[in-house]
Amino acid sequence: MTPLRLAWANLAHKRSRTAVAAGGVAFAVVLIFMELGLLGGVGRTATMLFDRLNFDLFITSAEYMDLSRTEQFPRARLAQARAVAAVEDAVPLSYAGGGWRAPTRTGPFGTTPGGSVLSVSMIAVPPGQTERAFLLGPDGAFATADEAGAAGEALARLDAFLLDRLSKPEFGTVAQLVAASQGDTGDPVRLNDMRATVAGSFRLGTGFSWNGMLLSSEETFARFTGRPADRVDFGLVQLRDGADVLAAQRELRAVLPPDVRVHTREELNAEERRYWLRLTSIGQFLVVAVVLAVAVGVIFVYQMMAADIRNMLPEYATVKALGYRPAYLTRVVLCQAGLLAVLGYAPGFVAALGLYAVARNFGGIPTEMTVDVAAGVLVLTLGMCLASGLLAVRKVHAADPADLF
Repeated sequence: MTPLRLAWANLAHKRSRTAVAAGGVAFAVVLIFMELGLLGGVGRTATMLFDRLNFDLFITSAEYMDLSRTEQFPRARLAQARAVAAVEDAVPLSYAGGGWRAPTRTGPFGTTPGGSVLSVSMIAVPPGQTERAFLLGPDGAFATADEAGAAGEALARLDAFLLDRLSKPEFGTVAQLVAASQGDTGDPVRLNDMRATVAGSFRLGTGFSWNGMLLSSEETFARFTGRPADRVDFGLVQLRDGADVLAAQRELRAVLPPDVRVHTREELNAEERRYWLRLTSIGQFLVVAVVLAVAVGVIFVYQMMAADIRNMLPEYATVKALGYRPAYLTRVVLCQAGLLAVLGYAPGFVAALGLYAVARNFGGIPTEMTVDVAAGVLVLTLGMCLASGLLAVRKVHAADPADLF
């Protein structure tokens, strides 16, 4: 009999114990999937804003750290950038945080009164350049250029904002806030203790970086934040057709003073992911959680396999008495561990798909099941179970045929 057939016979012989062991593996698989999903969500939310912006090169202050510490630079740097031959335009973008008055909400568990102050993020662009500042299409901030143009016209009105329609529910729905802005309700829209107007929506998304986002014109932004008009946070540099990105980057770095930095999209995204995954407590915690999930799985599977081997020592001793070598028994145990890995991975994968959907639709965390994640967890599961098998195989080698007599 081959080691694989004997291993399967062992699992089929005691189906209840096999089901418990496979359930333990599935639990560990779900833990690993969720930690990796959250870790991937951190990486995706780190670049979510930049992924919706239209630029070839990105200008920041030399003191820029992350979105919570952007620092401003003189608007004149954008005029200097436009003077470079390869540059078609440089669109200013401002970013800040604010205090948003939560509206009254009615949900399945009753009415939640408004009035509490929520932290909200704000971005601002010139109203006439809305369609140039953002990417358009199904994955963009606006579906079409016409929608972006209409948004720009709405933002041209003083004190008008667009709300990200993917913001958390506690910020209110777009329809509710538009009605409140028009005076149809007694629940006013307030931002930084000032009366504001919600004129429509755009699409961005939420995650670990922010729970809600507003878009406004630069004039409105300055009124609500007190930011001087001659300072901006970012510059969206768009190059002429056919221009070499790296050559333009080198030229801009040579032309612009050292108080700003020029990034390619790849450099910017890599820096943001590095900050969130390696330098924040969220990223570090999730990495440790993945390691702990694997360790828990190894311990659980080892205990189950050790108990199973202990109960079947007479059978293993019989196999040894029939002349099978220790290497054969090792292969049997490893095959059994591999089969447990497959039996536990399948339900764990299905459960993770459902949990990813819940986290994405109700938690606002962009978890995504990718081929890399699915294959990586499968490899981890196999490694976890095989490691448990190697730890448990010593008990098989200790089986003495003399104990049968």
